Amino acid sequence: MSILVTGGAGFVGLNLVEALLGRGETVVAFDAKPVPGAAVEDFAALPGRLHVLTGDVRDRSAIARAMAAHGVDRLIHAAAITAGSEHDAGDPAGIAETNLLGTIHALEAARERGVKRVVHVGTGAVYGDLGIVPGNRLDEVGDLPRPVGMYSITKYAAERTCLRLAALWGMDIVVGRLAMVFGRWEYESGARDRMALPLQSVRVALRGEEARILRVEELRDWIYGPDVAAGLIALLDAPKLESRVFHVGTGLPWDISDWCERLVATYPGFRYRFVTDPAAANVLPLGSVGRSPFRVDRIRSEAGFAPRYPLDRAFEDYTTWLGSHPGFG
Repeated sequence: MSILVTGGAGFVGLNLVEALLGRGETVVAFDAKPVPGAAVEDFAALPGRLHVLTGDVRDRSAIARAMAAHGVDRLIHAAAITAGSEHDAGDPAGIAETNLLGTIHALEAARERGVKRVVHVGTGAVYGDLGIVPGNRLDEVGDLPRPVGMYSITKYAAERTCLRLAALWGMDIVVGRLAMVFGRWEYESGARDRMALPLQSVRVALRGEEARILRVEELRDWIYGPDVAAGLIALLDAPKLESRVFHVGTGLPWDISDWCERLVATYPGFRYRFVTDPAAANVLPLGSVGRSPFRVDRIRSEAGFAPRYPLDRAFEDYTTWLGSHPGFG
């Protein structure tokens, strides 16, 4: 039996595929894009078995064929378009087709196949303009989403669709809302309009230049790519889950200045400062509105997830990894 990862050639998808292969699973990476060559080379050394399939989640029959051909019994649905304002204005239908209709197609195929568990990869962006409340940690039950952009609107609609169809069809579907992801395998795939702040600042550091960072928020709940994969896989593996929606985060928020101070100590010539004028910035956040960090008690207690990469370890691992993967820096 095998695990299908939609969006398997994307940032989060590659972290998932790597982690699953590392523990000997048979994995089907399903994506409209090819898996980067560096990932194919790395993954070939892992004990699991990888099948790479080119397909679009907007094509239900393609998902169903992939499941049938490879004996899929579990699904992690990570395919999504992470759109910014320009993308929202230019192609709202395309965003909705991938993020919402693509989710429905994946669930229909999973139902037909009799998949044991579906993990839908959600996002903290669903909280939209709730903003930052000092001392507050967002709770899966107490804090209601207020999505703003097409990405967050369609992802919240997909999340609610998962819960509705799970109830109607008797399926085991859980949602993992991701904190702010950065790290291994982040690249310009076309599915994300902007890279995470840590990668943007690393790129400036590698050039030995000054990072001018647009300051719109302070503490954020950053989570390293391998920890994201571990959290989602914990949801896939847990024998019994009482809840259906989980925050996937570390519970250890930090400021981008904490990251940049480590870059200053590592890369000669790098310096940084914060600016308030977007036109003066060369490092821009993913969104213009921040949000309070997550509470992560639920995923810890129900799925046993404990992150392995606090800031220092994530920084060391990522900078080492980038040294051996120059195309991703």
